[in-house]
Amino acid sequence: MHFNLQKLRYERLSRQISQEKVASALNISRSYYHKKETGKSKMTVDEFGKIIKVLGIPETEIINFFSRNVPDREQNVV
Repeated sequence: MHFNLQKLRYERLSRQISQEKVASALNISRSYYHKKETGKSKMTVDEFGKIIKVLGIPETEIINFFSRNVPDREQNVV
C-alpha cells in the first residue's frame, strides 16, 4: 500500500486549514509538519489519526488516502 500525501495536502487546503493548525494539534512546528506533508519526514499512524480528526474526515474515508502498488505484469491476472 502507498500513502498519498498529495491527497492529504489537497484535503487540508480544500478545508482552508493551515499547516500551523495541524502542526499545533501534533505539538510540532509548522516547518516540521511541512516536512511530513511533503514526505521528507515520516508520518506515524498516530499522527495521521490526529490529522484526520483536525481535518474532520470520517474514518470511513481513510482508505481514500491509500493506493495499491501492483506491478503492471500482475494487474491482468485472470
